[in-house]
Amino acid sequence: MRYKNRLLKILCVFLIGLYISLHIYIPHVDAAADEAGSDTVNLSSGTESRTFGGGYALSGQIEGVGYTTKIYDASNGLPTSDAMFLLGSRNGHVYIGGYSGVIKYDGSEFEILDTGLGLTSARGFFEDSRGRIWVGTNDNGVVVLDGVKSTHITYKDGLTSSSIRIFAEDNNGNIIIGTTDGLCYADRDLTIHDVKSDNLSGKRILKLDKTIDGKIIGQSSDGVIFSVENCSLSKVYTSDELGTGKITSILSDPYNSGKVYLGTDTGNLYYGDFGSKAKNMECISVEPLKSVHWLNYDCGRIWVSSTSEVGYLDENSKFCEVKNLPINSGIEMLTSDYQGNLWLASSVQGVMKIVTNNFSDITENIFPEELVVNAVYFKNDRFYIGTDEGLVILSKDGNIIDNDIADYFGTSRIRCIKEDRSGNLWIATYTNNLGLVCIKSDGTLKAYNKENSMADNQVRSICIAKDGSILAGTNGGMTVIRDENIIGNYTTRDGISNTVFITVADGYDGSYLAGSDGDGIYIIKDGEIKRYGMDDGLTSDVILKIKQDDKNGVCWIITSNSVEFLENGKINEVKTFPYKNNYDIYFDDDNNAWILSSYGVYCVKTEDLLNDTVEEYSLY
Repeated sequence: MRYKNRLLKILCVFLIGLYISLHIYIPHVDAAADEAGSDTVNLSSGTESRTFGGGYALSGQIEGVGYTTKIYDASNGLPTSDAMFLLGSRNGHVYIGGYSGVIKYDGSEFEILDTGLGLTSARGFFEDSRGRIWVGTNDNGVVVLDGVKSTHITYKDGLTSSSIRIFAEDNNGNIIIGTTDGLCYADRDLTIHDVKSDNLSGKRILKLDKTIDGKIIGQSSDGVIFSVENCSLSKVYTSDELGTGKITSILSDPYNSGKVYLGTDTGNLYYGDFGSKAKNMECISVEPLKSVHWLNYDCGRIWVSSTSEVGYLDENSKFCEVKNLPINSGIEMLTSDYQGNLWLASSVQGVMKIVTNNFSDITENIFPEELVVNAVYFKNDRFYIGTDEGLVILSKDGNIIDNDIADYFGTSRIRCIKEDRSGNLWIATYTNNLGLVCIKSDGTLKAYNKENSMADNQVRSICIAKDGSILAGTNGGMTVIRDENIIGNYTTRDGISNTVFITVADGYDGSYLAGSDGDGIYIIKDGEIKRYGMDDGLTSDVILKIKQDDKNGVCWIITSNSVEFLENGKINEVKTFPYKNNYDIYFDDDNNAWILSSYGVYCVKTEDLLNDTVEEYSLY
């Protein structure tokens, strides 16, 4: 049941996205949205960026899109489900470091780099100004990758420890190396030197960052922060001296010289001048994060991570938690790639990639997961959403609108919503005996039920016919309404064996079509009724949707096991469509059909459906 509910919500999200795209704008649809982000310049490099990519989508910097997560672990490409560090290089590769070594990902394949080069148990990466990749290992020193050439640097070359955690580069091209035993640095010739005046001996250096003016700042595991100038240790402060609580991460302000962010184990983030006491710094709450584990600047935002949660600072420096991410334990760090996608490393769950998704879930933080959504309609910058527990009205930006209309429906189950030519909304309810409810354009309500001759109070579907009539499919047959009056019902008294009408539609010759729950299709015209069943070409007598297609002059039929269409009195099955369990079909202005299914949403050329030649399609 939980799977079904989640699926119905996914279908609601698609319907909302489709209404947005058809009525507000038509976005470019990325057929590989769950595997690749959009074209961008990496903002962290200091250049201007067109804000495309998962990081911008996740932080709300792109309107009208959502984001998609993808996890890589031992089940789909990684040798093990652990990752300690990530690097998105300028040439597009993503480097993944873990206990098994170094994996290089090119967007489609994972390559495990030769451990014979010294690439064992990787704990840190850095790309320097010359494009070289620096790899810090847990037990084997440093490996510098320069194209096809590699250089292995060990304690024999002067490293203070074989266990490496972090790197940074100063303005002179020196690479500062943070180890589990203090600092050292490599010059441009890869010769290792001690950092002068280094009283960090014995300390585990966990974070290094470069400031705007070229200084290197860092943080050790015991809460000490420091700065390095001209390869010499210049300033050192303890957490107790600053009064912040234990400092657990540090990040230079990417815009303001001398300003830093200090993450702590108190659930607070401090911002201000490097070396200032806590009372002279801005205190930013990052609740519900209990302790800051990692700070980074990517995709135009400061990102804050604990070992189980992630969030960012918005343009007003307010912390925004990112909820419901599939990785929620063992978080080590966060970074971005050149396309603006976010990558997260977890020591127990693998790697998570976050990319732009052209479907936007505006109900994510409003609806509980188990709430079933059956229908959605967009009108006057409002979403009318029919659920199993009543009508929800949302503004365009996703805020709930409380009014008498929503209150009228209470907890009634709503199955369908349509708008007629006069701007009236018609709501099909299924419980509480409300029947069919018309919300008139002036805001008044009128209900149609068995008390005023409706075929049944359990209404499943609605169709606005070409002649202006309202067709309502109920559990007791079809009701026809014209000029706000019921003008007829088609029930068992008219020779209909199965009156449970799941779907109703308008025909092309003045007829009405009704799809039943087990007895095929009834065609009603001039008081006469004709039935189409499996002997007439239907693959099933359970009809989930009938939809008229004026452009192509056919009526599309979604049965319980096929996609078909009715043309010139003949039913044609689309045998080449790749999936059987489908629910509904929609059409855009580019001659594409969007088919909702239990497997996701298919996008296919309408012409291919009509010719039964479906070979290419997109699946979301």
